[in-house]
Amino acid sequence: MKIAIPARNGKVNEHFGSTEEFAILELENGKVINKKMISNEGLQHDHGGIANMLKNEKIEAIICGGIGGHMMQALQMMGLKVVNGASGSLESVSEAYANNCLVTRPVQCGCGGDHHHHHHHHGGGCNH
Repeated sequence: MKIAIPARNGKVNEHFGSTEEFAILELENGKVINKKMISNEGLQHDHGGIANMLKNEKIEAIICGGIGGHMMQALQMMGLKVVNGASGSLESVSEAYANNCLVTRPVQCGCGGDHHHHHHHHGGGCNH
């Protein structure tokens, strides 16, 4: 399984639209077996451009923090699953997702302004 996560300093970028790079993670048996970073320089807030770039990576899902409704719709129209409200390190979030243990809270961000969202999730049932 391959997933994409908007990244910043090794963690989930809390605002999808302002991210400058995505981590593409390949998971097998609940563990990260391959990770690469791709830049989306010049595509921030370009819904179609980002959606096409991610679709070309042959991913199944996108895990993110906050995301705007238009971006979420563009990704879903391409057949990608969008899981939002996630936070933490890229590896822990992706492995929690692979093991069906990711605890998220749906969050939508409005575009414009300097909005920074901080979400912390602690779920029961999984040892991260």
